[in-house]
Amino acid sequence: MPAPIIFLDFDDVLAETRAPRLAALRDALAADGVEFSDETFEDACAGLSFAGAARAAIRRANVAGRLADETTIELAALRASRAFGESAARGLPLARGAAAFVRGAAGIARLGIVTRAPRRDVDLVLSFSGLADSFECVVAAEDYTGPEPAGDPFDAAIGRMARGRPVTIGEGIALVASLNAVAAARAARLHPIVVGPVSPALAFAGDGYLASLEGTTVRDLLRLAAGAGGR
Repeated sequence: MPAPIIFLDFDDVLAETRAPRLAALRDALAADGVEFSDETFEDACAGLSFAGAARAAIRRANVAGRLADETTIELAALRASRAFGESAARGLPLARGAAAFVRGAAGIARLGIVTRAPRRDVDLVLSFSGLADSFECVVAAEDYTGPEPAGDPFDAAIGRMARGRPVTIGEGIALVASLNAVAAARAARLHPIVVGPVSPALAFAGDGYLASLEGTTVRDLLRLAAGAGGR
């Protein structure tokens, strides 16, 4: 039986990033007078790059003109990315159960990271945690600049894995923590399993839900994916 393929999102599946990402984006947009709620972040911004998140927040705020142009959005994204990078450099805690799950799964499944977080921040956390060698590939923000959300980052990761050994499309699992990541995983024909303390709407959006990765095994994930049936 081929080894299962499991992709982890960096944000709130592998590392606890919600609070610093929210703060970084909020401060970056506040500089232009744009405000948004926690609910807007959860529903529209989480799981996107900083540029995508800024664009979504501005759209939700119904802000037009200069504040909605691409130059302003990119500048806000740069401010947010810089602030978040400073938080990552100080150290981001791993999500509950993530380290044990990765170490236990690495010898059984083929693991990858697919994220819209900057690569430097992912690399820092992997270096601090000693988990870098557990992952076959990492697809980060710099690897895809197209529309969001989309399945392309997952497709890119699948393509990288396929260079080594064949990959069966439609049987992989994506561990995610946002509605945008659920949509992206589905677009790539993966089974999205939502992880973490999330809203009921998000918990039911995937093919399964786990409060955390603590105590979770690869077999548990395969059971959830198989139980999703034709969803």
